[in-house]
Amino acid sequence: MRPIKLTVSAFGPYAGKTEFDFDKLGTGGLYLITGDTGAGKTTIFDAITYALYGDPSGNNREVSMFRSKYADINTPTFVRLTFNYKGKEYTIERNPEYERAAQRGNGLTRQTAGVELILPDGKPLTKTKEVDNAINNIIGINREQFCQIAMIAQGDFLKLLISPTKERIEIFRHIFKTKLYSDLQDRLKSELSVLNNDCSKIKQSISQYIAGINCSDSSLLSLDVTKAKNGDLPTDECILLIEKLIDEDTLAQEKADNSITEIEKQLDILKINIERGEEFVKAKQAFEQNKARILKLTEEKSSLTNALEEEKKKTSVQEELTKASATIQAQLPDYDELDQKESKLKGNALNIEKNKAALTKTLKDIEDLQAEIERLTEEAKALQKSGEQKILFENQKTIHLESLSKLEALLKSMEELKKVSANYKEAKKIFEEKKLMASELDASFRVKYNLYLDSQAGLLAENLVDDMPCPVCGSLSHPKKAIKPTQVPKKDELDILQSKVSKANDDANTVSQKVGNLKGVLDEKKDTTVNSIKELLGDIDMSNATDITKDKISELKTNIKELEENIEIATKNSSRKDAIEKKLPQLRTKKDELQNSIVDINNTISTLESENKSLNSRIIDLKEKLVFSSKLEASKEIQKNEAQILKIKKDIDLATKSLKECSENLASAVARNDVLLKQMEGKQEVDLEAEKIKLNELESNRIQLRKNKESIHSRIVNNKSNCDNIKLKSSELIDIEKKYTWVKALSDTANGNITGKDKIMLETYIQMHYFDRIISRANTRLMIMTGGQYDLVRREEALSKVGQSGLDLDVIDHYNGTTRSVKSLSGGESFKASLALALGLSDEIQSSAGGIQLDTMFIDEGFGSLDEDSLAQAMNALASLASSNKLIGIISHVGELKQKIDKQIIVKKDKTGGSRAEIIA
Repeated sequence: MRPIKLTVSAFGPYAGKTEFDFDKLGTGGLYLITGDTGAGKTTIFDAITYALYGDPSGNNREVSMFRSKYADINTPTFVRLTFNYKGKEYTIERNPEYERAAQRGNGLTRQTAGVELILPDGKPLTKTKEVDNAINNIIGINREQFCQIAMIAQGDFLKLLISPTKERIEIFRHIFKTKLYSDLQDRLKSELSVLNNDCSKIKQSISQYIAGINCSDSSLLSLDVTKAKNGDLPTDECILLIEKLIDEDTLAQEKADNSITEIEKQLDILKINIERGEEFVKAKQAFEQNKARILKLTEEKSSLTNALEEEKKKTSVQEELTKASATIQAQLPDYDELDQKESKLKGNALNIEKNKAALTKTLKDIEDLQAEIERLTEEAKALQKSGEQKILFENQKTIHLESLSKLEALLKSMEELKKVSANYKEAKKIFEEKKLMASELDASFRVKYNLYLDSQAGLLAENLVDDMPCPVCGSLSHPKKAIKPTQVPKKDELDILQSKVSKANDDANTVSQKVGNLKGVLDEKKDTTVNSIKELLGDIDMSNATDITKDKISELKTNIKELEENIEIATKNSSRKDAIEKKLPQLRTKKDELQNSIVDINNTISTLESENKSLNSRIIDLKEKLVFSSKLEASKEIQKNEAQILKIKKDIDLATKSLKECSENLASAVARNDVLLKQMEGKQEVDLEAEKIKLNELESNRIQLRKNKESIHSRIVNNKSNCDNIKLKSSELIDIEKKYTWVKALSDTANGNITGKDKIMLETYIQMHYFDRIISRANTRLMIMTGGQYDLVRREEALSKVGQSGLDLDVIDHYNGTTRSVKSLSGGESFKASLALALGLSDEIQSSAGGIQLDTMFIDEGFGSLDEDSLAQAMNALASLASSNKLIGIISHVGELKQKIDKQIIVKKDKTGGSRAEIIA
């Protein structure tokens, strides 16, 4: 890739549009980029990198910083690069996001980031992702690789020279993409840790299973079990021990089963004897109880027969009560009629009273309504003009508000005028100080510069000899030689002072521009404010304008507040008038309705009074006819008679039922007596107490044997489970330990942990291959730059077995035949070695990137540490690298390079702000 033309606009220190025509520099050789400090030399490479990749070359600069602080608000920010790659020409233009002047109005608007790539066939690409992919495909490398190959940045390549293996690993990992080997190392280390944990867990699990072995306290194997639990027996012996325990417990379990079977046979015989003895005792007790029951039932039957005869004698009383209840039952409807008539009479009386009260209230309501109608009619007449008053007050308020708004704007303008005036005075004071400082520095510089020039004449005069021509005027006689002054300033002191003068002038110009801007704003603000005062306040004393304005504002606010109160009152009055006009028709209608209801109420009262006379007559007739005072008393009498009738019937039925049940129970007891006699035939009594004692003893023995059997069975089940688990875990442990062995060997090899050997990791081993090729390429330049004195060599053996090794760098000194660390080189020698190594790295990256073609390179500073011979050697090495089709740009302040390199890009700062560039070919 070779740049043809670079155009930057409002970019970095370049305030306007600046063009760099690289075609003027030719297609090959060296050229120098020089100029003022901070003028924008490195910005040239930043602009090329930004145009291609959308980011600057360095990591300490951001895209948001590219908008020039010196640029006019209307000047656009962009970078346009035309370049040639393998005979084809491409043009790419990018702009960052920044604020620019709005096309409409006086404000600012945000310009979004954009990009456009013109291909050789004229086809444009405008999507960011599309352009980025196209650039990577055309050039074949990304931004990081481009910066490493095309830009040897100041100080970066020295870090590569003196870095230890650990830091160099990180550098090469990024350059040669070797992280996958580092990932493999970490993965092996992680897998080894997992396997180690798995082995520990399985061993712990086996120990837990061994600790769970159960053994009888009386067993001869208990001592071996204790050893196993203490970890004194190997795993295979533990398995044999558990199997012996299982066999021992299995035999003990069989003996327990036989003993339980024998006891159960004895228990069956005892249970049969006890059961027969208990049946005889029960039958004998039941016979005696049944005999006593027969005697009792015989006596009870005789008593119940007499009681039944007595109850049957009450039948005549039952018939008399039935007749009396029938007579009362026939008169019950008359009691209902009496209740209805009396209830109706009371209801009518209440209605008469309610209607009379309603009549009185209606007359009072009519009177009240008439008074309300007359009062509201008078109030409506008084509120007739409230709407007109509201409109008048609102118009007056609008006029006052307009005046208030104008006066408040005027007051704000006067306050802003004071602030602008204060800012202008402050800025003017600062400008005077900056201007005075710049003048003093300039005067000091001129004095020292004249002193320096005078010293040059003194130096020439010291070497003048009579009859020898003067190198300045050619005279052979020297009657009045110049005298060399004392305390002559050095050239670098003058350069520093001149730089301070330039900076002081720049600072003064910046403040001057600010003062001019503030003066324009102040004048404009003053004219506007004075015109407003005359318009609103008339011809007044300007010194009192603020106080007068504040007084008028206060007066207007008071008037507006009074108008708002009047508007609120008028609004309420208007609403009240509307409400009254809506309510009056409703009240008149209601009054008419009440007057019509009076006739209906009088008719209702007459009807109810006539109906009550008829009701009173019928009530008197019914009361003379009926015996009881109410239906309730008559019903209670009927219920009383029926209760007596029912009691007599129940008593007879109960006596009859009791006699029948007694007769049936007596017959059943006589029949049961014969059954019990037959049950006792052929049976005899047994000593139940002795038999039960024998039974309990056998049951206790059987329970104990069963507990022992369960304990033995539990040990067998537990020991079988532990034995199976130990065998399973032992098998797993063998498999994992085999895998652990070969994974550990791989991890130790990949991570450089082999005992007795250098700590060289797999990633480092791969990087060593690249490093050797870089060193080989670097040495071709270093031999030229050092006159054959030095060769770089990778250290084969580590200084210690502790840290990482394999990428340490030494230097061979062919003048004395020694090999030593590169850190022992002097400053100039370190620069030459670093430059050679950086050039070798650039060559290797180009080769690794697939034969990419980069026809340009930038080298940023570092030449100031070289003496004259070393500088010449370095330049020869770079000249050999810069062939007829490869350009190398050197960014430097070194004066000797200005004399040695004809083609130059000179970047200078302008006193008004910003930078400019000039190409000398």
